[in-house]
Amino acid sequence: MADFLLNWPVIMKTVPAFRPLRFFWLQSLLLLGLLAIIAYYLQLDDSQTQAAAQEGSLIDRTSALGYLICAGLMLVLGGRDLLKHHYPLMIGVTLLGLRELDFDKRYSTLGLFKSATFRSPDVSLLEKGITLVVVLLVVWLAIALIVKYLRPLLTRAVQFNMVAISICCAGGLLVVARTLDGIARKLGEFGVNVTAHTEVHTTIIEEVFELGAPYSLIIALFCYLQIYRRDAFKGAVKQNAEA
Repeated sequence: MADFLLNWPVIMKTVPAFRPLRFFWLQSLLLLGLLAIIAYYLQLDDSQTQAAAQEGSLIDRTSALGYLICAGLMLVLGGRDLLKHHYPLMIGVTLLGLRELDFDKRYSTLGLFKSATFRSPDVSLLEKGITLVVVLLVVWLAIALIVKYLRPLLTRAVQFNMVAISICCAGGLLVVARTLDGIARKLGEFGVNVTAHTEVHTTIIEEVFELGAPYSLIIALFCYLQIYRRDAFKGAVKQNAEA
């Protein structure tokens, strides 16, 4: 298993486009489901839609749960080999789950990732020091993920590898969600006014897209593990035949 985990880009290269097909259909159904949820909330009253999009709502909690489930599955199904060779992925997924639970705001005065934390006299030196350490660790994690995974991920995505496609779907959903976050404030800086009605709609779209990201990662994980098990089985058969 260790050899597979270390060389997964080479092995995954041999997988035909959109295969295994069941994961292509799962990913497609997930995306269609997200669009259906958005369509449902867009036809409701603004008060109902706003309640569904607020922090601590069912959508918000389900999104956080998805990340934590994904991290747990990586640990349980991937075992020590995945933990040893791909721990940045597990840490990243776990941090995304904790962020969805607002840990970065709940246990800090102004927020771990707010620049005001370092300027405010209301924040103690100890908290500023801890915040700096956390921020540096997150920066290190982001660099490690980009250096180790970005190039093979994009290469496999162009080849329509299903693991890469699901991961890219998760990344794309998060990028769009981050773009929509606070869109009224962002556009207001350019003199563009966004009505309260439109802001409610963009907020629910943001929350639903964030909901889809962890479950796309779970699909990618199961696809990855199925391909590993198939290749591991073929390798075992080949070794037995040569013995």
